[in-house]
Amino acid sequence: MSWLDELKLNIAARVAVIHLVTIDEEDALKALTGWSNASDWPSGMGLITWDIGDQFLQVREPAATFSKMGATPETVLDIIDEYKGSATFILKDFNHFWEHNRKVSRMLRNLASRLPFRDEAVNIIVTSPGRNLPEELCHDIPTIDVGKPGSEQILELLERETRSTRSLDNATHGLRERLVEGALGLSMVEAARAFRKAIVLAGGQPLDERSVRQVLNEKRHIIRESGALELYPYTGSMSNVGGLRALKQWLDQRQEAFSQEAREYGLSTPKGVALIGIPGTGKSLCAKVTAGHWGMTLLRMDVGAIFSGLLGSSEQNIREAIRIAEVIAPCVLWVDEIEKAFAGSVGDSGTASRVFATFLTWMQEKTAPVFVFATANNVERLPPELLRKGRFDEVFFLDLPTHAERVNILEVHLKERGYTMLSHRFDLNAVADATEGFVGAELQALVNDAMFPAFRDKRREIETEDLLDAARAMVPLSASHQPVIDGLREMVKNGQARNASAELGAAASQQSELR
Repeated sequence: MSWLDELKLNIAARVAVIHLVTIDEEDALKALTGWSNASDWPSGMGLITWDIGDQFLQVREPAATFSKMGATPETVLDIIDEYKGSATFILKDFNHFWEHNRKVSRMLRNLASRLPFRDEAVNIIVTSPGRNLPEELCHDIPTIDVGKPGSEQILELLERETRSTRSLDNATHGLRERLVEGALGLSMVEAARAFRKAIVLAGGQPLDERSVRQVLNEKRHIIRESGALELYPYTGSMSNVGGLRALKQWLDQRQEAFSQEAREYGLSTPKGVALIGIPGTGKSLCAKVTAGHWGMTLLRMDVGAIFSGLLGSSEQNIREAIRIAEVIAPCVLWVDEIEKAFAGSVGDSGTASRVFATFLTWMQEKTAPVFVFATANNVERLPPELLRKGRFDEVFFLDLPTHAERVNILEVHLKERGYTMLSHRFDLNAVADATEGFVGAELQALVNDAMFPAFRDKRREIETEDLLDAARAMVPLSASHQPVIDGLREMVKNGQARNASAELGAAASQQSELR
């Protein structure tokens, strides 16, 4: 059911006061005006708007005589209460007054209970950009969320913005799709601004792939300003990840599971995956390259930014982040170090608990193709209900790299620095022997450290001995994390998680004693 259909149902049911949440107030008002001119608009009902700047303004002539008049935030409700006739009143930004004025809040509650029993229907629609109903109004006033515009609305907007410049006349269907996809997740106002900037930068020429990048850059800035989400560009490929063959195989099997063909086959859309392990084992890297490998947008959720200082805004922030992800979908939603975000929700009856409950409910019930990629370093701080089946499709433990995986990881980082013919240049088996207990991030740092003396020594190429020297100088993080690693390995033994390495039995036995 669309927001307009839901609004019609509420008005037909004589719901007196309705909270309409929308960033695109002008577009919502146009939709309401369009409905007021349609055949299913209640007979004899007027449509009147009010805001603190323009005061009362008729949008559609009401049955009763009504003229533009001044009204304060407190007296506007009295005027509506005494109104003779049938009308829908739209009060713009009236949320500012119920937030700071107890009298206004009480008057709205009175009207919500009194107006449905009037002979002639009178409704109040309060528009605001966010969900901010005071607790005392939550049960009296329903909230209808207009949400972000979909693909069809964005396409209509794109064609409208380019009509005068004709900059889209010869565009292919694929280019139109990419421009629309680039603007998904933005409001109509934001999308229009992004398209106009792209048109200006095109300098009178037809829109092209550079225009798509401009729209994406604009969206990246807008989403970052929202605080809770950050849009990441495609990052690398699976070849950038050393080892973790079981995890990579699992992800590869689900690459096409979001397609129409998969739905017709009967495949369920993957919900998400949780990666647990000590820092530096490649959890965040896997999230980044998965989005690139699947050709999907990557959104990083900053849960810390969700918990702002304003009462009620944290719940609004998590809902807004979820809403953006669903509009942009299919996408990968990366929640990094999730235990830091929700550790305080255990036993808490306040904001943290409500935000956590909202996120859990969404993960359980979501139908939009949003793949949640969560990473955690310390599962002891995680609420146990987060990792249970139904929310994540699988939980993987990223153990310390095996000997073979350390060789693979070293090869990846050496190739990134331009070294080829590795088996002839380096004794990587010797380096792998010397780096037992090292995680991927430490192996990357080792290669980098080995380059400094080589650079100092007449800019020569690095050698095996440089890598070994760097390994001798480094103390791995695992040396101080043995109890944590043992605890995570117990989860694998108990069937609570899967080992991300193909060598499922080798990692624990080979590295049971760490130096």
